Amino acid sequence: MRRRVSHFGPLPRTAPTPVASQSQAVQPLPQSQGPGRLVRWALYGFVFSLAFDAPDRLPIEVTTFTGALFLLATLWQPRLCYGRRPAALWWFGAFLCVYWLSYVFGYPTSGVQAAKSFVFYMQGVLLFWACFNLMRYDGITKRILMTIVVASAILAIMTILGIGKLHETDSGRAVVFGQDPNLAARTLCVGLLIVVGLAYGRARRVLRPLLMAWPLAALIGLAIILGGSRGQLVALAVGLWAFSLTGNTFGARIKHSIVAILAIGLFTWGALQSPLMQRRIQKARLGNLAQREDIFPAAWQMFKDRPLTGWGPASQTVLAIRLRLPPAQHLTRGTHNLFLAVLTSTGLLGAIPFMIGLWLCTWAAWKARRGTEGILPVAQMAALWVANLTINFIVLKLQWVLLAYALASASFLTPQARQQPVVRASASRIRRREG
Repeated sequence: MRRRVSHFGPLPRTAPTPVASQSQAVQPLPQSQGPGRLVRWALYGFVFSLAFDAPDRLPIEVTTFTGALFLLATLWQPRLCYGRRPAALWWFGAFLCVYWLSYVFGYPTSGVQAAKSFVFYMQGVLLFWACFNLMRYDGITKRILMTIVVASAILAIMTILGIGKLHETDSGRAVVFGQDPNLAARTLCVGLLIVVGLAYGRARRVLRPLLMAWPLAALIGLAIILGGSRGQLVALAVGLWAFSLTGNTFGARIKHSIVAILAIGLFTWGALQSPLMQRRIQKARLGNLAQREDIFPAAWQMFKDRPLTGWGPASQTVLAIRLRLPPAQHLTRGTHNLFLAVLTSTGLLGAIPFMIGLWLCTWAAWKARRGTEGILPVAQMAALWVANLTINFIVLKLQWVLLAYALASASFLTPQARQQPVVRASASRIRRREG
C-alpha cells in the first residue's frame, strides 16, 4: 500500500521526528529569554559610541571605555552572552595566540606596546563573541541597527554644520573631535548601508516611512564626501551594488538594480562636485595614494622576509624604519591594509586562521540573504572587504560588531529556507521507495 505523502515528505505514523538541520542550525531566540536591561542598555550605549571612535587620539578612547563597561555588564548574564561559541571565534582566538607568540619569538619590541595591541585585539574578539550571542535576538538586532543609524546621522550633522569640526592641516579634510577621517567615513558608510538595507534590503521594512530613507542617505553621504575618503566611497559603491542581488522575482531585481545604480550615480556626482574630492582624485590619477605606493611594496617585502611568523607587534616599527621615516615624527607606520597588517605581524600562521574567521562570517552573511535580514549582511561584508584594502580597521570595534552581525544573521533564516534541503532529500527518498 502506498503511503500518503505531504508537501514536506511522508506523514509520520506517530510523533513527528525532529528535522536534523533544524536541530543543528543556529536558531533565533525568543525575546522572553533575552538579556536584562543592564546588558541591553550597556550594549546600546557601546554601539552608539562607535560613531565617535578616535583611536590614538585620547589616553583612554571613548569606545574602549564603553566597550569595557559593556563587557563588564555581560558578566551579569554570562551564559546568555557567552553560551554559544561559533567556529569563527576559535579561528580568531587562534590568531590571537599566534600574535602573542610572534611577540615572544619575533622582532624585539616594547612589552608595553605589545600588551596594548594584544588588549585591543582581545577586546575586539570578546565584543564579537558577546555581540554574536546577543544579536541572535531579532529585537536586539533591529535596535542595534537603528542605534548605528541615529549615531551616524548625528555624526553627519556635526560634520556638515561644523560642530566640533577640525581640519587636517595637510589635506584640509573635515574631521569631528579630531577623529581620523577614514575611520569616521567608515562609520558613516556603515550607517548609510543600514539605512538602505532597512528600507529596501530586508524581508520586512524597519525604516518607515520609506521616503525618510532618501534624506537620511543624502545627509550621511554628504558627510562622507566632506571627509574626502576615496577608499570609503569605493567601499560604499560596492556595498550599494550588493542590493541589486536581492529580489524573489525578475521585476524586483530590476527595481533594486535601478535603486542601486541611482544611489551610486548620485553619490558619484556629489563627490565630483566637491573641490576636496576633486583634488584627491586628481592626486590618485597622478600616482599619489597618500604614500601607499611606498607602503604596500615595503610591507610586502617584510612579509616575504618572514613569511611564516611575521615580525610580531613590532611590525609597524620595522615598517617605519624601512621607509626611512624620521623617528622624531614617525616611530611607527601602519600598513594601511588589513591583510598586509596581519601578514607582516603574524605571517601565514596567523593570517590563515584570521582569514578563515572572516570567510565564515562572510559565508554566514551570504546564507542569510534569504532570511529576514535579507541582503544587508552581504552588503556590509562586501564593503568591509573593500574598505580594508586601503585602511587597516582591525582595531575598529564597529568592524567586530559587523562581523558578529554577519555571523548571527544566519539565525534569522525563514523556516522555508531552513527546510529546503531537507524537503528535497525527503522527496528523493520517497521516489526511490515508490520506484
